[in-house]
Amino acid sequence: MRIISTLFNRLRITKSRCIILILTSVVLFNEWLSYTMCAMNWPVTEDVKEEHVKVLIAADPQILSTDTEPGFPFNYITVWDADRFVSRGFQLALWRTKPQVVIFLGDVLDDGSISSDTGFRAKAEHFKNLLHIPDYVKRTIYVPGDNDIGGEGMDEVTPNKVSRFFSAFKQTDVDSFKFIDFIQLRIMDRIGNGSQPLPEDKSRMRILLSHMPLLPVTRKAIKKMIIEHHPSVIFSGHEHESFHFIGKKSVARADEFWPLRDNNSIWKLDTATEKLHEVTVPTCSYRMGKKSYGYGSAIIGKSGLIHYNVLWMPSRFLQLWLYVISLAGVFLFTLPSLLPWLKTHTVRLCKACFSGIVSIGPKYHRV
Repeated sequence: MRIISTLFNRLRITKSRCIILILTSVVLFNEWLSYTMCAMNWPVTEDVKEEHVKVLIAADPQILSTDTEPGFPFNYITVWDADRFVSRGFQLALWRTKPQVVIFLGDVLDDGSISSDTGFRAKAEHFKNLLHIPDYVKRTIYVPGDNDIGGEGMDEVTPNKVSRFFSAFKQTDVDSFKFIDFIQLRIMDRIGNGSQPLPEDKSRMRILLSHMPLLPVTRKAIKKMIIEHHPSVIFSGHEHESFHFIGKKSVARADEFWPLRDNNSIWKLDTATEKLHEVTVPTCSYRMGKKSYGYGSAIIGKSGLIHYNVLWMPSRFLQLWLYVISLAGVFLFTLPSLLPWLKTHTVRLCKACFSGIVSIGPKYHRV
């Protein structure tokens, strides 16, 4: 202890300076260094020689609103923090991958389905401002989820909810870019897709986009719909986890299942075979309660070979715990100095309260 005390004296480190140093270090690590370290360690494929398309995929951002977050003023704090986390992660993913196509796999808004038309438009504009798309991105695709248009539990899908989503985000069921046809497939409502399946064309890749996973579904009508679209690969969300389903294109049923959770792995999917691959992208928001969250990154070659990996984000829960622990440490560190002050003011407060009680008691007048 004497050595530490002597060192502090020589460096002229006071308690206040030590507190500022600790809190500043925690803030810098949580809000800058952890994100930078994470982004620099993301595996990125750079040696693809054939013509290809770079795709960044965000699933279940579920941007919150103060309408449904309980407890003023904490609802504003939680929404602000969740917005910052998703926005920062998205911008880092854009910077690291430089995609030509960005895909949002549904549940864009947390309470979009239960919002009024005016409220939905306002939330949609907030989303687009929060997750700004740079000019080098050529296509942005928004797939509706059950939190956007309904379809889960008692929250029914209606034509109005579907139309206002596609209108606000300027979407169509099919979006073609270079040698790829991106086809949205909704299975959570009876309305379904309004357009007919495209005729088979082996010179083009067909990528099905669905909020809910398709290959695990057992309904025959859904399987028939999948087969009619002649998909090369499927990307889905909803589960908030990173999964890989494998089946056959002629059957559209999951025969194999693998979790994709390695931090530094790049998986190669050959879509030119009879195998049908479905990749379920994890949520990109820590508010979904998962330990891991991130963004999907795919480089799709014209030959049908896909390089896919997950851009995992740092743990926001760990960062929040660091804030709690550091504040608790600072409180304990300053407690000995605070005790005399607290004792003096506590005595004064008690005397003032006693005087107030006496002053408001019954009054007696001499006769």
